[in-house]
Amino acid sequence: MKLEEMVSDRQKFANLVKENAEPDLAAMGLDIISFNVQNFVDGNEVIENLGIDNIVKIKKAAAIARAESERDIKVAQASADKESNDAAVAAQTEIAKKQNELAIKKSELQMEADTKKAMADAAYDIQKEEQRKTIEVATANADIAKQEREIELKQKEVAVTEQSLEAEVKKKAEANKYAAQQQAEAQLYQRQKEAEARQFEAQRQAEAQKAEAEAMRYAKEQEAAGIRAVGEAEASAIQAKGIAEAEAMEKKAEAYAKYNKAAVAEMMIKVLPDIAAKVAEPLGQIDKITIIGGGDGENGVGKVAGNVPVVMAKVFESMKEATGIDLSEIINADSYDAKVNRNVNVTGLDGVNLVVNADTDKNGEKTEN
Repeated sequence: MKLEEMVSDRQKFANLVKENAEPDLAAMGLDIISFNVQNFVDGNEVIENLGIDNIVKIKKAAAIARAESERDIKVAQASADKESNDAAVAAQTEIAKKQNELAIKKSELQMEADTKKAMADAAYDIQKEEQRKTIEVATANADIAKQEREIELKQKEVAVTEQSLEAEVKKKAEANKYAAQQQAEAQLYQRQKEAEARQFEAQRQAEAQKAEAEAMRYAKEQEAAGIRAVGEAEASAIQAKGIAEAEAMEKKAEAYAKYNKAAVAEMMIKVLPDIAAKVAEPLGQIDKITIIGGGDGENGVGKVAGNVPVVMAKVFESMKEATGIDLSEIINADSYDAKVNRNVNVTGLDGVNLVVNADTDKNGEKTEN
């Protein structure tokens, strides 16, 4: 292919390249699915110059063809305008002739139509008058027949109304009679049922009153029995408690009679810690004590501590009055230890150690510290 053909017909060039390359590529196991020539690259600008020459030739041929076409168009347009004008004149002339003939024909037809219309109008008026008379006669006959039919219809309606009223009155009378019978039977049935209900209610009330009386009697009997049982139980309990307390007191008296003074003193001394604890308990509940010295010059702390022996002495006196036993007398026994030094240690509270020193002087008189 020449260079001009390659550039101008790229598809043909691509097909030839594909046909020549397919056998070689097929031998290598390759297939050409699509092959297109995108562009030609020319370092010497031969293809570009070739394109310019082709463009100039194409533009020149196009200009000549355009000029010839415009000339032919103008000639054809002038010829067409002349033919069109001639045709228009001939057509307008023919149209004028036809319009003139049409107007003459219309006049003739209008005259003929008017004549026929006048004749038709006259005939129509005559026929219309005859038809009017016929209609009036027929209307009068129809009115008479209508009135006769209306009279006959009213007579039948009156007869039907009379029959309907008679049937309605009869039906209403029978209905009232039946309703009265049904009402009487219903009232009788209601009175019977009311009487039966009153009788049943009276019987039920009597039975209920009887059952209530029986229940009240049984309840009262049970209440009396319960009160009696409670009283007997309480009496028995009081009696048993009294007997037990008497026996216990008797046994305690017998036991106390057997005790000597030393045993009694031992028993009394055993309870001294509890007594001291009870005496000190109010002091233990005091959160804070503010001690102010007295006017006699004695220390306030010493006065608080000095109250303990006084309280214990009061306790001894109370025990003597309650039991007849003088603990101080027992302490002042004829033993040498009691005459010389008798220490009674009482401990019952945390941090409280009460020591009662019962000393005797040379004259045998007791002093307590």
